[in-house]
Amino acid sequence: MMRLVGLFMMVAFVVGLSPCYGADDYEYVGAKKCKICHSTDKKAGTHYKVWEEEPHAKAFETLLTDKAKEAAKKHGIDDPSKAEACLSCHTVVGSPKPEEGVSCEACHGPASGYVKIHEKEGYDAAVAAGMTDYFNMDKEAKAATCTKCHKEDPMNDFYKPFDYDEYYKKIDHSGATSPEVKAKREKEGK
Repeated sequence: MMRLVGLFMMVAFVVGLSPCYGADDYEYVGAKKCKICHSTDKKAGTHYKVWEEEPHAKAFETLLTDKAKEAAKKHGIDDPSKAEACLSCHTVVGSPKPEEGVSCEACHGPASGYVKIHEKEGYDAAVAAGMTDYFNMDKEAKAATCTKCHKEDPMNDFYKPFDYDEYYKKIDHSGATSPEVKAKREKEGK
């Protein structure tokens, strides 16, 4: 029995590693859907505001700069804001709003299957419905998601060596959870 439980937990963990969990079953909805609850402490917290201030929110915009256009030309790309090679890391591929840059669903997965469940039933129910569980993920698994884009690439003239601890501090929005949600989690022993 214990082996069966262990096997189940291992499978659940591996499935949870992929931010594209259920990508065939779910659709991207865009960050504005997350903003509804994640922009105020009256609901879930200010996670959206934290994201809005950090570089991922502006990732698409960087493709519109003269600097990006110059670099793209060196690699035979006319317009980086339309090139798959650039968009694959500067947007959430499949999002209805690529101009949102690298938003919530880049890490938490396409939200059509869990966004309403998350709003009504909370975090654990959303994870059960397909949201990637970053709250309970270890550092190596989180870093694996980051390094899908933050890696050396001959097409990227702006590459900087990736240091998870350094970069995660810049995007960590776990402290933006509302006091009410934090109290609920403490009560539940989380």
